[in-house]
Amino acid sequence: MAHTVSIIGLQSIGLIEPGDNVSKKICEAADSENVKLLDDDVIVVSQKIVSKAEGELVDISTIKPGAKARAVAKRTKKSSQLLELILRDSAKILRVEKRTIIVKRKDGLICLNAGVDKSNVNGATIYARLPRNADRSAQKLRAELEQLSGRKIAVIIADTYSRPSRLGQVEFAIGISGIDPVIDYRGKRDLFGYELKFKYVAIADEIAAAAELVMGQGTEAIPVAIIRGLSRLQRTDKAGLSKKLSLGRQKDLFRRIL
Repeated sequence: MAHTVSIIGLQSIGLIEPGDNVSKKICEAADSENVKLLDDDVIVVSQKIVSKAEGELVDISTIKPGAKARAVAKRTKKSSQLLELILRDSAKILRVEKRTIIVKRKDGLICLNAGVDKSNVNGATIYARLPRNADRSAQKLRAELEQLSGRKIAVIIADTYSRPSRLGQVEFAIGISGIDPVIDYRGKRDLFGYELKFKYVAIADEIAAAAELVMGQGTEAIPVAIIRGLSRLQRTDKAGLSKKLSLGRQKDLFRRIL
């Protein structure tokens, strides 16, 4: 029998406002679409609706930029008010180019614009920040969803990221609860009996990327997807799981060539 993995997009979530209960919205959408949550489902949730529900929306017209923001704004041709917001969430600027700023965020993520984003946010001067603690947000969503559904599930909060030397963007997991984000194959054997020595699989990122196939990036209006049928998942109740996906400079094999 063929091994099948299903990706189910929930289409009736609707627009999320600050203070909305995302878990309740997910369960209501699933019920209205005749989708029953099952044990071992992985619920992938767009970062944007989590940020909106948690009130992480900022009107940059109210921001007074500092000297550093004004200086970087001249180099990037971006708004100095937007740059001030980006810098507030940044621990270190890694690269500045025209229209581009790459930073290390205070939570350790390395990304463009510190994750500050305009897409799918209403209002010309309104921008969304990432959740303050995406793992904690995922834990809260998982606890609520398990209570509402009576099922043992996992939650991944996903965001869109660029990759070095590759065109386009893919979804990455920035908040994780309920599953180990990495499958470690070291010490196991391949089909021909050779021992695997360096094989890690970032299963949480693979799940996030798969969910985007139905969630989309534009007018699809599908901010939540259910991934069903994965047999390789390793359940865990540990906190701070997304940190396991961050290498740091010392372990990064590409640090000397990029």
